[in-house]
Amino acid sequence: MSLESNEKTSLAARAGAEREVASTLRDSGSLEAVVADISAGHAPAFDDFYHKTVGFVFAIARNVLRTREDAEEVVCDVFVAVWKNAPQYDRARGSVLAWLATMTRNRSIDKLRTRRLRDDVDAVDEWSSAPAPEDTLHLFESGTAVHRALAELAPVCRLLIGMAFFQGMSHQEMATRLSMPLGTVKSKIRRSLGLLKTRIAM
Repeated sequence: MSLESNEKTSLAARAGAEREVASTLRDSGSLEAVVADISAGHAPAFDDFYHKTVGFVFAIARNVLRTREDAEEVVCDVFVAVWKNAPQYDRARGSVLAWLATMTRNRSIDKLRTRRLRDDVDAVDEWSSAPAPEDTLHLFESGTAVHRALAELAPVCRLLIGMAFFQGMSHQEMATRLSMPLGTVKSKIRRSLGLLKTRIAM
């Protein structure tokens, strides 16, 4: 594949991820209630949850795995886990999206490890470390709604959003990693998500 083709593929993937994150952020307020219904065994709630979040899960898996086939396998594994483990979701440990991102990232890394290739090990190392604020911004194409919204956040807020959504870290894990009070982490993420939702909806 040519360099030009690779660049076009990368831009398309980034644009797709931007759309999926924007869509899921708009729906995020209702997800806790949907997970509660899934916990009670309601199949229609599971279908609703799947349609609202499948693009978000696929975007994270694709970013880690780089191949559509492997990402699709991880998506299947994640939603099987959602159906089985919905009763275990604890809002005190983070948002539904953070819970979902954690499962997706962990299963994606497990998939990487099965390949046993040097470049896969490098990818695991990359996603195991905390991203720089600029790394989160660069996931999205310049000029897109999410890119513009993220650019308005303070660097520490971009870092926290990246750790929550693309590394699936809990609030406590972020507080420990950054030596920051837990309450500060929660309030910064809450305000940042509010700003993102407002800007993306404009």
